[in-house]
Amino acid sequence: MRAFFCIPIESGVRSAIDRIARGVRDAVDMRAGWVHAANYHVTLRFLGEIDPLLTVDLERIARRVAGALEPFILRLDRLGCFPSTERARVLWIGGESPPVFRGLAASLNHELGTLDFPPERKPAAAHVTLARIKGRPDPSLRRILHENGPGADLEVRADRIVLMESTLAPNGAVYAPLFTTRFGGGSCCGD
Repeated sequence: MRAFFCIPIESGVRSAIDRIARGVRDAVDMRAGWVHAANYHVTLRFLGEIDPLLTVDLERIARRVAGALEPFILRLDRLGCFPSTERARVLWIGGESPPVFRGLAASLNHELGTLDFPPERKPAAAHVTLARIKGRPDPSLRRILHENGPGADLEVRADRIVLMESTLAPNGAVYAPLFTTRFGGGSCCGD
């Protein structure tokens, strides 16, 4: 099964992100696969295909990493593209990755190394994927992103991590949480 670790986003913030994404979608002239609002999250680490039996070890790692943290805020204050607006493949909303977020991602990656997951090549960037661009990006993309950016910072309360299963489907990926671990220790099951 395909899986990834993420920080979930509460419904009110997902709705605000979706309004921004719709504004961009209406303004651009390019082919893109737009992420459904219910699937918005901040990725900590994509694991790829894993053995389902590995989830026991992954939950142990998540408890160890999350247990050492207190909740924090991620601010989403800009729109951007990976790798750049001129060669855009991923459209995102994000912000500065605070030290606590970078530390969380680094700790998680270190622990995943004990299960023989290869290290990440790039440091984690706090962002939410809005779309995957297919073909050429709109030549006006930089201007459109500037005009449609968040008027005020959106805040994501990071208080837990989730191991999410990702099943590919014709209308986009379908995500299902496998387990959730709150910061400060313990499991939870609410959104």
